[in-house]
Amino acid sequence: MAENECKEEKENTISRRDFLGKSLKAGAGVAVAAVATGLIGKGSACSAFAGGSKETTFTPKAGLKEGNIGGPTGFDGAERYQYTANEAAGRAIEGLRALKAAKKAPDKIVVMMPPGAVGHWEKPFPDGAKTVKQVFLEETGIEIVPVDVVETEQMTKLVQDYQTGARSYDVYSYWSSDLADVAASGALFQLDDLMAKYMPDWTDPKFGFVGGETTLTSTSKVLGKTYNVLMDGDYQIWVYRKDLFDDPKEKANFKAKYGWDLQWPDTWEQLDQISEFFTRPDQGLLGCTDLRNQYWGFTNWYMRYTSFANPNQYYFDENTGKPLIDSPAGIQATREIVNSMKWHHKDGISWGWPEQYANYAAGGAAVTCAFPNLPKFLDNPGNADSKIVGKIRTGVSPGRIINGKLIRRSVWWPSIGHGVAANTKFPEAVYLFLQWASSGRIYTWMTGNPAGYYDRVHISEFNDPVVISSYHDYHVPIYVESIKRSASPINIPGVVEYVSALDTNLQETLTGRKTPEQAMKDTAAAWEKITDAKGRDKQIQAIKASRKAWSTVVDTPTIK
Repeated sequence: MAENECKEEKENTISRRDFLGKSLKAGAGVAVAAVATGLIGKGSACSAFAGGSKETTFTPKAGLKEGNIGGPTGFDGAERYQYTANEAAGRAIEGLRALKAAKKAPDKIVVMMPPGAVGHWEKPFPDGAKTVKQVFLEETGIEIVPVDVVETEQMTKLVQDYQTGARSYDVYSYWSSDLADVAASGALFQLDDLMAKYMPDWTDPKFGFVGGETTLTSTSKVLGKTYNVLMDGDYQIWVYRKDLFDDPKEKANFKAKYGWDLQWPDTWEQLDQISEFFTRPDQGLLGCTDLRNQYWGFTNWYMRYTSFANPNQYYFDENTGKPLIDSPAGIQATREIVNSMKWHHKDGISWGWPEQYANYAAGGAAVTCAFPNLPKFLDNPGNADSKIVGKIRTGVSPGRIINGKLIRRSVWWPSIGHGVAANTKFPEAVYLFLQWASSGRIYTWMTGNPAGYYDRVHISEFNDPVVISSYHDYHVPIYVESIKRSASPINIPGVVEYVSALDTNLQETLTGRKTPEQAMKDTAAAWEKITDAKGRDKQIQAIKASRKAWSTVVDTPTIK
């Protein structure tokens, strides 16, 4: 693409990027509808491979705290996001400067990213700050070129780009939950050697992921090798109405009916009792609205299923590769999902999170399970449409008591990831860009920006005053504890096929076309065919490697 064509394309996409940059996850239903009707373009790429690198001289910039070599400036608290040469972001910047001097780095890095994330890069935050793009350019001489690609089209576009050798992107974007299939396609550059050389802070006790190595393995590794740079934190968090739970009349009536004090539950059985108690359709109140629709709803089955054993009820046998979901645990989890529709909306099987968020904002449910940004959006005095401001709290996922221990398992899904394109001309430089962007310092600054939808996952973000004020002090500890107790979604090659078979059969039970027993039997049979097609020995190896991605945290029951 010629330079003037690239400039023209960028100018033509500003309006849709402005729209999407302002669309956070709570409003993404609008974005989805716009995609469906063709209002939002699919994006295009401006190649980063036009000629050699320019000479750039770097001088210390004003506004840096003594000892720091880079980071944002121009606003109060900017030093929290600055870094020294001995930190991950600093190592990345110095590495890029050295590559640039040696003419081993590009002038531009083209980054595929979902439309809802573009604002993190192109909108200044807070007042007085430069954009993330501007800070990176002034420190490295390299321009970041975001290209928005709708999430549902990312996989197709990146595989096409890789297979055709088009080299339209230096960084690919995809759902991290699909990583195993993206890596298996050959489209991603393996990162472990570069990680050993430049030392990212993803497992650092101060700046790394909550959950450390377990989180890194769950979100970023396939067969023990690293391909993904996690740039999102889509952990499923439970939310309840504090005003209802604290109401003396409600508390008295609940205890009279069920024999225990109304509070956030330990177990799924207790959650179901709470849901039953608050289901009052004549009053416009639903008991629980955790999702049941296709593509988004099966995560709630994950949480019920994986809590059936201490420390975890796994999806596959690690020695044979055979599915474990047609077991009593899988059948019971499916039976519970079907039974719980009694306290959902009559159209609950078709509700996605746009309907869920709107209903909850209207005070239409006692309990729900959603992305971690729900309190930020709905418990916000600036949200004139929310009737629950000051009325909600969050809780760690319910679980099951197994041999005297309480097994609670949340789950992350799907989470945006970024990877180095396997055929980029400058893989080391592109990796260093991602190490910089995903470092605890820079990522915390980026996710504080309300112009994009990345969610928190680093320890440093949960200690940051901007994050705490945005996500609320009552919610932040629950968010952290939920991550620590997270089960892994399926993360072996064939993940899209395995999940599709499960999702389809769960929908069959919810519509009454199959019994839970038949649905799990059919899912297991489909999984066996997928495993054989992929190669059973290879899949067993992947299953064993994936076990490191599971939490082993267990609790003691608190409710008598």
